[in-house]
Amino acid sequence: MDVRSVAHPLLPLLTPEDRSRQRTVVAMRRFLNTQVRPRNIARYEQEGAPAFAAEHGRSPQSPEDIREAFFKSRGYRLWSGANRAAQEMIWVSAGEPVMREAARMEETAAALIAAPGKRGALHLDPHTEPSAEVAAIDIHLQPGGYALTRSARDVMAGALYETGGNVFAFGQGLGKTDSKAGAIIAWLEGSHPAFKPTRILDIGCSAGAATAAYAAHYPDAEVHGGDIGAAMLRYAHARAEGLGVAVHFHQIDAHALPFPDGHFDLVVSHNLLHEIGREKRQAMIAEAARVLAPGGFAIHQDVPTRFEPTLPRQVERAWDTWFNGEAFWSIYAGDDLCADMAAAGFAEGRILELKLAKKDGIGDWYVLVGEKPT
Repeated sequence: MDVRSVAHPLLPLLTPEDRSRQRTVVAMRRFLNTQVRPRNIARYEQEGAPAFAAEHGRSPQSPEDIREAFFKSRGYRLWSGANRAAQEMIWVSAGEPVMREAARMEETAAALIAAPGKRGALHLDPHTEPSAEVAAIDIHLQPGGYALTRSARDVMAGALYETGGNVFAFGQGLGKTDSKAGAIIAWLEGSHPAFKPTRILDIGCSAGAATAAYAAHYPDAEVHGGDIGAAMLRYAHARAEGLGVAVHFHQIDAHALPFPDGHFDLVVSHNLLHEIGREKRQAMIAEAARVLAPGGFAIHQDVPTRFEPTLPRQVERAWDTWFNGEAFWSIYAGDDLCADMAAAGFAEGRILELKLAKKDGIGDWYVLVGEKPT
């Protein structure tokens, strides 16, 4: 179950034309990311920086200078425009089948959620106002954003997130058997084989893929997932029920968790650190530490965009901030996250920064670990 290719009743039924379109977008994005983008630094050094110096009489110094210099390279401009177009094409290729199948998916979700023998639970709060720093942004250009909720039966945000997210991930070089939860589980079992969590919390669970994977791998554990959007959570809950795993989903904000101190043995987040601002991220890390039981682990996995060695590389990686709805991309990449963990109460020697190999695909995941002593 901890794979991207897992089948369940909430997925849209794809026509041969849908599949062809999605494969084309994946191939285009993979080419842009693996063959074209790696040459951007050379384009900056050979074209952009000399053109900037010729115009300004000095070499680029600040991030603003360097960004201007990048765009003086014709090759970089071509890559940037093509990459933005390919990102928009994700949502065309994913959005058409999701919109076509919306009524069926809503009916399927409603039936799974109302089933008398359901395993998990869904707790929605009509008074919750999703945080604007997430809800007001179409992150990764997802139409309507992660908190989109159109009706009391809506599952559109979750359907777009999973379907479009798969096209995005495959275009980044991930394989169909990749799993962020799987990478964390493999690390835990390799480094702490005696650790068997009885309560697990997934903060910022989105469509619930990782949450369901933890529930499947630890069938005796009580598993909870939380996110801000009602439609996203409705989809996640129905998805878990369709897969036959028990997960309890909650409409909550990461900076204020409605759980008692020391309630969970394992607290995780996946790709959340870069989606929220500094203040909320620090509060989320502190809350994760608060609800963590002695002997437990707080593990925050994210994209490996940190530790770029030079300013031009940092600016190049910040492209998503300007053109892909990633408002906090550079903040995440540059901040001292170990300091956040220390401020949350994790002791020196109990904080780790790791690079974990992806289960299937190119590159690594960034992982931040805090262990609470017994």
